[in-house]
Amino acid sequence: MALNVGVQPEEIAEEHAARLLALDPLLPAPPPLAPGAGTPLSVPGGAAVAWYQELAVGTAARTWEPSRKHNLEVRLAGAHQASSLGALLDQWFDLVYSSVEPGDTDCAAVVELPSRDTEAVLALVRRGFSPVSVIAVRRAGRPGPAGDSGARIRAATAADLDAALALNLEVVAYDAPFGKITPREDTAEALRNQLVYLLGLAEPVVWVAERDGRAVGLVHVQLPPTSSWAQRYTAADGVGYLACLGVTASERGSGVGSALAAHAHAVFDAAGLPVTLLHHALPNPRSTPFWYAHGYRPLWTTWLRRPVRR
Repeated sequence: MALNVGVQPEEIAEEHAARLLALDPLLPAPPPLAPGAGTPLSVPGGAAVAWYQELAVGTAARTWEPSRKHNLEVRLAGAHQASSLGALLDQWFDLVYSSVEPGDTDCAAVVELPSRDTEAVLALVRRGFSPVSVIAVRRAGRPGPAGDSGARIRAATAADLDAALALNLEVVAYDAPFGKITPREDTAEALRNQLVYLLGLAEPVVWVAERDGRAVGLVHVQLPPTSSWAQRYTAADGVGYLACLGVTASERGSGVGSALAAHAHAVFDAAGLPVTLLHHALPNPRSTPFWYAHGYRPLWTTWLRRPVRR
């Protein structure tokens, strides 16, 4: 059953918004489901919009996402949220089933939910979705481990391009088995181009950790206005984004990562930003405990079914 164009059940939207506000004060007010954004769907106690997205070849984003994504944005109300979400998911699969190739691992069905909104997630589990990544949030001033005082943290320069690229590619390779990241033939070139731009900025946004004159880790931050794209994920007024933190394999667990995180957090806090956001692979046995030890908690969880048809 589809919604009429431009119509969203008001009671579902209001209850959905009230639920989220009670669950997590850092969540933003959910925007209306835009009728022009995709295909509207409706069931008792639930409404959604489905849309398709294909990432252009040569963009760095293709490393962090499947190339082809069928997205579903949902609003849920009532006492039977798992049933409502399940019915929406079934409608959605009926809609997209004929358009996807069986076994296409570069095509995914994607649902992003507030992490604390757990009432309906069993509907996702029963339909083959996995929670693969999280947008985590840290309030300003939250303490964390100081890290290795023997590691020298300094602003990266153009001379660090090759070392920074190698560290960035280690992050990609380490996170790839967890389901969201996809190393591609053009990944190195795309990341190199991004780093050339970042290392050429007047104000530093990339720092490296050195030991014995060798770069063993890096961190890349985004401050406003660059980080403004992430504002839609939180009700906080102002947001920083920690875009990448990586430590070479031989130094993991040595405190270098904590030193880099502490440096990045000092930059965000000095800028007066109330929260910092980052993405991390939820199944990663290192990143999940690392970030939560440094004052983060889950804010949004991305659920993937990849491939859509097995």
